[in-house]
Amino acid sequence: MRELANKRLQKNFRKSLKYLTLVFNDFFVLALIFLFGALMFWYAQSMKTMPQGLWFYRPLVGAILWLPLLMGNLVTLIDRADLQFLLPQDEQMLEYLKPMVYYSLLLPIFMTLVIAGILFPFATIKAEISPLIYGASLLAVLAAKVLQLQLSQRNLYFGKKLNLTWLNLAFLLIFVIGMWLPISMVVVTILLLAAVVLLHAKPTATKLFDWQYAVNQENKRKNRVYAAFSMFTDVKEKRVSIKRRKYLDFLLPKSLSKENPNKFLYRRSLLRNPENLNLLVRMTMFAVLISWLVQETSWALGLACLVIFLTVYQLLPMAEEFDDNLMYRVYPIDRGKRGQDLIAVLTFGLLLQWLIVSLFWLLILPINGQLWAAIGILLVFSLCITRIYLPYKIKKRKIS
Repeated sequence: MRELANKRLQKNFRKSLKYLTLVFNDFFVLALIFLFGALMFWYAQSMKTMPQGLWFYRPLVGAILWLPLLMGNLVTLIDRADLQFLLPQDEQMLEYLKPMVYYSLLLPIFMTLVIAGILFPFATIKAEISPLIYGASLLAVLAAKVLQLQLSQRNLYFGKKLNLTWLNLAFLLIFVIGMWLPISMVVVTILLLAAVVLLHAKPTATKLFDWQYAVNQENKRKNRVYAAFSMFTDVKEKRVSIKRRKYLDFLLPKSLSKENPNKFLYRRSLLRNPENLNLLVRMTMFAVLISWLVQETSWALGLACLVIFLTVYQLLPMAEEFDDNLMYRVYPIDRGKRGQDLIAVLTFGLLLQWLIVSLFWLLILPINGQLWAAIGILLVFSLCITRIYLPYKIKKRKIS
């Protein structure tokens, strides 16, 4: 079973490496370098001016150190076929899961060390936490992650399942309160290490392995990973699930008589297809994030214009989304003006994006005449994209 686990981990690593190579291409790495550099420059400048020893600094340190606990769920690589082929090996699953737990720790440990290294100057200088206590807190975070994976492993067996969401919230509360009184983090670290040792010593092999639960959990984990990869490249393994989002129903027309079939389909594809909706949300949040990082109206305007253009460019494949749908071909739907219908729907999406970005600008940037001019220019740019660029691309794609 250990050999089978190692083979699956190697295969999974090669597949992940293939997608990571596509995700971290030259342009994306260059963008990350600029963003990281801008963030570190802002961090260094802020350290010179921010006051020292404010009451919320220590709880903030605890909350930031807690973030890596949300990364790196237990990797099991269990397939649906294992319900039949590995069922006789039920008692050997502990041997199978050992390397899986070690593999699952790689990303959280790496991210914990990176975040702790970046946060160290703020924690020791501004929050006035001693390096010894900070080191103990770092050890407590790592112990909490190991404990979390141990409990995830125990959930794979029949019996009462522990809700990991509540566990993570409990860890957040512990770290926030613990950093409020830094000396108590030593006690928290000792207790977490003791819990890890006790769980490691207590066997779970006496219980039966819950195969169906394990398969479902692994499928959910894979879908989350593939969803992250799909933000940057096509992932053939990803399964798209179309679902209604009631909280977005106010964006839809009250009467269907106001829309033709093509506009009806495109509008609902934008709001209910997770690939299209996630793209729109992701690009909008990216525009807000870089505006907050640069803190300069002219740069924020230029980068927001670039984000709006990239949003339209990536949403253009919606034009052929229903071409392979048999029912779309069979029903008597007039496809003569579907290009104009697509333009109307994308215009709706861009105006929504412009509105959200503008509202955030009013919150994070200095309110002056330059800001109001930037909001107006961004609106004009968005309308130019929908009136000039979109008709050109649709004509080039030969979409009537």
